[in-house]
Amino acid sequence: MSREPGAGAFGLTSEWLVHEGRVVPAAIVLSHDEQLRRLADGCPEAVPRAVVAGDPCLDQLRAGLSFRAAYRRALGLLPGQRLVVVSSTWGRDSVLGTPGADVLRRALAELPADEFRVLAAVHPNAWYGHGAWQIRHWLAPLTESGMLLPAPESETWKAALCAADFLIGDHGSLTMYGTALGIPCVLGAFHDSAVARDSPMDRLGRLLPRLSRAVPLLPQLLHAARTQPDDPALAVLRQSVSSAPGESARRLRRLFYTWLKLPEPAHPAATRAIPVPFFGPAAPRLPHLPAAFVTATVDEADDAAAPGGGGTVRLRRFPASAQRAQSRHLADAHLAADPDDPDPRWPRSADVLLVPAERGPLPDEVGGSSLARRFPGCGLVAVEEAGHGCTALFGDGARLHARWAARPAWASFAVAASAAYAWVRSGAVPPRPGTRARLTVRAGDHPEAGLVEFTVR
Repeated sequence: MSREPGAGAFGLTSEWLVHEGRVVPAAIVLSHDEQLRRLADGCPEAVPRAVVAGDPCLDQLRAGLSFRAAYRRALGLLPGQRLVVVSSTWGRDSVLGTPGADVLRRALAELPADEFRVLAAVHPNAWYGHGAWQIRHWLAPLTESGMLLPAPESETWKAALCAADFLIGDHGSLTMYGTALGIPCVLGAFHDSAVARDSPMDRLGRLLPRLSRAVPLLPQLLHAARTQPDDPALAVLRQSVSSAPGESARRLRRLFYTWLKLPEPAHPAATRAIPVPFFGPAAPRLPHLPAAFVTATVDEADDAAAPGGGGTVRLRRFPASAQRAQSRHLADAHLAADPDDPDPRWPRSADVLLVPAERGPLPDEVGGSSLARRFPGCGLVAVEEAGHGCTALFGDGARLHARWAARPAWASFAVAASAAYAWVRSGAVPPRPGTRARLTVRAGDHPEAGLVEFTVR
């Protein structure tokens, strides 16, 4: 658990608990018997007021695991997508406060957008210390690239933990809760001086791996997922959060009514369910398509039993605005962008221009179109069609229609356009009029594949 410099094991010194020989609080609520032993060491006169009541938040989180599918739908996760929660407590030692940590941007930059979603759970003290406008302004480039940023007054962070596949945390309590739930976790920041020595949080800091800048993010998350479920030391740590699992509602209600000298209600005390998240109109949505770098591999020797039978195009898309010049995972990537993006870097450098249906159709000949004159270096202009398909217009005048014959949940016309560009660029089949192909399209390692029919005219 966290503490201020100079504080005792609970963030409270005996001077704060005892004043002029009298114990000040009417009750000191603890979550574990281990805390009671440490209280006896630090302030024995306060022990008679101590009550071990478990942890109501952990009880609520564990009850919420039954509704994982509902929370994932509400957060906008597609089937097969994995959710990475990045937790930041407040202060200079947090994920957001640590200079040079850059954890949130890195998560957006390195994790393929069709396979992962990233959610930032920022401590309310950070929101209220800087102001909601400032936090949203600082993180706007990331939310515009798809990052989820729940409002501080909501309980969305609890639903997100129930829905999470991975957690990147710091010394805040949310990291301990995620570990208690068994979520694979990597520490994006952790300052040992910010926690009480020999406390559960101190042991967590020694057990969990620290995020490395020298190693790509995804392998670190996958390693945590492989090794942490069977780690006996972490299993012991998970039990240290509460010594009365599932009992907090009953024990706390009994304490409150006893202190008030009132009879308890006859019905059993119950844990309240975590509400289903609702982002509503506050969730940012840009009027243009966000630019993305797309890595692509084309396998001509696909298994004949595969749905397409003609090969596989495997794509991974990464938000362009989150990248840095030295991004190693973008080797041989092509850039797909909206021609009307107000940031001129993206359409000017784009290999693929994406035109939504409401802004099409384009002239028949690319050479005579305004887009070809504005962006002469573009290799393909894709116009959205019904069913997330597209018409792809190449610089040499070739026209290709891409139609989803089997459309997965992650399908979009932008994916179809990048698949067409990668297929033609690979030289597997020259784009001559009359050419037809049925290709399997995969979003990285996403388990659900799509099937696209290409027709060259």
